[in-house]
Formats: sequence, C-alpha cells, structure tokens
Amino acid sequence: MGGVQYSTYFLAEQLLKEKSAEVRIYLPNEGPFLLLCQKHSIPFTIYNSIPYTSTSISLFNDEYRIPNPFALIYNMFAILLNSVSIKKKLKQQPPNLIITKGLLNHLSSGLACRCLNLPIIWHLQDLITNRYFGLMELIFNYFAKKIPNHIICDGQVIKESLKKEIQNKSTVVLNGIKTDTLIRDREDGLKVRNEFNIPNDAYVIGSLARITPWKGQKYLLNAFIQYARKNQNSYLLLVGSPLFDNDKYQRHLINMITENELESRVSMPGYRTDLKNIFSAMDLFIYPSVEKDTSPLALLSALSAGLPVGVSNIPSLSEIANLCPTVDIFNPKSREEIILLMKKYEDPKLRRKRGEINRESGVNYFDISNHGLNMIQTIEKAYRNTI
Repeated sequence: MGGVQYSTYFLAEQLLKEKSAEVRIYLPNEGPFLLLCQKHSIPFTIYNSIPYTSTSISLFNDEYRIPNPFALIYNMFAILLNSVSIKKKLKQQPPNLIITKGLLNHLSSGLACRCLNLPIIWHLQDLITNRYFGLMELIFNYFAKKIPNHIICDGQVIKESLKKEIQNKSTVVLNGIKTDTLIRDREDGLKVRNEFNIPNDAYVIGSLARITPWKGQKYLLNAFIQYARKNQNSYLLLVGSPLFDNDKYQRHLINMITENELESRVSMPGYRTDLKNIFSAMDLFIYPSVEKDTSPLALLSALSAGLPVGVSNIPSLSEIANLCPTVDIFNPKSREEIILLMKKYEDPKLRRKRGEINRESGVNYFDISNHGLNMIQTIEKAYRNTI
C-alpha cells in the first residue's frame, strides 16, 4: 500500500468514527487494502478492475522518460472497460457522492458517474508531469473541466497546475495522519537498531519513501558515502520498497552500497508498517525528493514523531516547510548541503529541541482529526452546490 491508499483509509476511519457520513470504499481488486478494511470494519465493494500500465519508458534510472504509445492506447481501453464495471457496481447501491483517488481512476470513475448523473469530487494527490511538452497537463485539464463537480488538492502546487477556470472549483486540503500513534519510544528504537546491528549510541540518519528515482534516495546515499568516512559512528536507514515500480533502481542503490563497502552501515529494510519503531530508531530524518511530492505521509509522520527533519527545496514541499519553522531546507542534488545537514544534527541537544517543535507542528497541522474536519466541510459545501 502507498500513500494514497493509507490516506483513503485514514479518512474513511475518521469519518466513520465521527459519524459524519456513511462510507463505502470501492476497491479495484483484492489485496492488503481489503484486509485493512475488514480488520477495521470499513464497508467495501470490489469491482474487479483491469490493471493499468505505465505510459512512459524509463531510461538511465529515470533520468529520462519517453512516452509509450502502446501503453497509452491500452490504458484508454482499460479506462473505458473499468468505467463499465464501476457503473454496474454503483447502480447496485447508488451513493449521494463519489470521491475518487488515483490519476486514471479519476477518469474511469468519472465517466461512470457522469453516465449515472452522480456528483463527483476528484481528490488529487499527485502532480501531473509537465514532460512531453505539457501534453499530459493539457489532457488532464480538459477532463478536469468536464468531469468533476469539485476538486480537492493535497497541495497548493497541484491547484496552481490547473487552469484558472478549474481552480475556481478547487480547494487545498493537506493530508492528515494519526499523530498519536507516532510518539517515539527509546526501547522500541533500540529493538530496531538491534535488528540491523546498529549500536545503541550510533548516529542514525533515516529516510522513508517508496524506492523510486524521483524520491531522491541516490542523492542522500551519495552524501552519506562521503560523510561516513569522517563519522565512523554514523548509520543510514533507507526504508521503503519499489511498490509500484520494478526493482532496477533499488538494485542500483544496493550496488552503490556494496561498491563503497558500506553493507554494515547502510540498511534497506524494505516496506515497513511499524513506523513508530522505525522513527524511534532514527536521530535525523532527511526527505530528498527531486520532484512532484505534495504533503507526503512519510514526511508528515516523521515531523509528528518528533524528529529533526530536512526536506528538499522543491516547490511542492515548500508548503510543509513554511508551516514548520524548524525544518531544514536543502538542494537535494547538492552533496555538500546534505553533508552539512548531517553534521548539524550530530548534537543531541539540538536534535531533541528541534524534534519537540516539529512534533508540536505535526500535531497542530496534520493530525487526522483536523484533516477529517477540513475534508468533511469541503465535501459538504461541494455537495450543496450540486443539489
């Protein structure tokens, strides 16, 4: 499960808890999300979706991408067929309002809702690429004008990417998380350190994100390779898995670690759900994304866990940095800036002080209760405008 799936679960659980609305999640297929819904008694329906495929071909570890015309044609047919399946399911129990998540699902579910004359809100949680001479943005803006009654963006930069007339029916609501489940605990942290043979007194730098090129792990690793030579008591945790990608980039990172003989000091534990324990093992959290991230759950979680945090200076993350005054900002492609950040937080007192302030900011701005309230207010207002 990725950030979109977890944000869907967090919101559904919060709405059911507050009894703000009756909720049903429509799932494309069986999987971990279905098990999560069953565990927490969240109503769901499966509509057996045809899977989509990547519309681009990655070259040189995602340094370049070229469009895949065959995938585009395939996805067009998949969208149409999936819209038929969704339409059949919606007719069985017609809802008052549909909220869609996921780029291509906005289109398939949108077509189904338009056929049934059901109001629909798009929840945009990804920035549309401006590659291919802006063609994807152009296509997306066309459908954004025609299909949704309202659009919720999880970052200001997403709203600004929309045409002016579409921005008028758009609202920004930052993501939310369960901040009360993330309070760091020394004993839990020591268990994780022991799991990866990290000394109790070591300086542990960490990052948590999907292992994919645009998350920027290779830049963090490059900086650590040089920093580790000077600080022999430093360790790096790169948490995450390729998830929706192949493992080519992950293997590239592993090769970098092996070539520099850092297997004992750099750990890649893969996909983890015990975030409280993982954050408890870290002393510093660095988020080095190089493009298109908007209020990512991993970053919000690290802040709310009470860690000192450094984030890359890409525009889409500035919104979070502006809300959290003690967050450090760096150029993700500058090895020197990342190394300076690592050196800065060698001081335990500074780590503790900054972490406490970050924890306070995380609870104030990103707790799921605030997110749920903002979402339901936006949804109710949008729904009233459709009546």
